[in-house]
Amino acid sequence: MFDFMGLKKKPSKTKILVVDDEPNIVQTLQDRLEMNEYEVVTAGNGREGLKRFEEERPHVILLDVIMPIMDGHEMLEVLRKQPGGQDVSVIMLTARSQTQDIARANACGIDDYIVKPFDLSELLEKIESVVEHRNVAAR
Repeated sequence: MFDFMGLKKKPSKTKILVVDDEPNIVQTLQDRLEMNEYEVVTAGNGREGLKRFEEERPHVILLDVIMPIMDGHEMLEVLRKQPGGQDVSVIMLTARSQTQDIARANACGIDDYIVKPFDLSELLEKIESVVEHRNVAAR
């Protein structure tokens, strides 16, 4: 028969939820993240982002602030009150650079805050950092 005892289970891909209402940014992020072996799901506003979070249970959320229907701050506040919402890593990825925006996001427990326009290489490094931190904390 086959010897499965020596085989290790391949780790599952890190799943990232991109929540942004700008289709070109979503597509750019999705393409670049998938090229780097991430699984990507998307949403166009905060309400849709919460639904996708419940359905997909991503490891990381890239979250814009300025969106229709429900903005990123509102989504983050609701997310953190949901079961499992405290466990997901959130990186705010937004054009908003005002001190009060950053303070509001920090109060909800974000992992990082990146101002648009952003460097894709820097974003990938920050994603790796939050994923590694989450993996270490889970051990």
